[in-house]
Amino acid sequence: MGQNEAKRHFELRNLDKDMRKAAEDAAYVVTKERAKAMRIENRGMLVFLILLVGLVCCLLGAF
Repeated sequence: MGQNEAKRHFELRNLDKDMRKAAEDAAYVVTKERAKAMRIENRGMLVFLILLVGLVCCLLGAF
């Protein structure tokens, strides 16, 4: 029974560490510069996808 208690104790300690790390990661603040860069990247990907869908539709004769 002592081994089970020790194992459970270490599992709970690891759980506490994991929860603490998850809370720190969730509290991560994105800088304005990074947010602006992500918006630009997202717009670029959106334009690329629209062009790709249009190209596929043209090749399939949808337009």
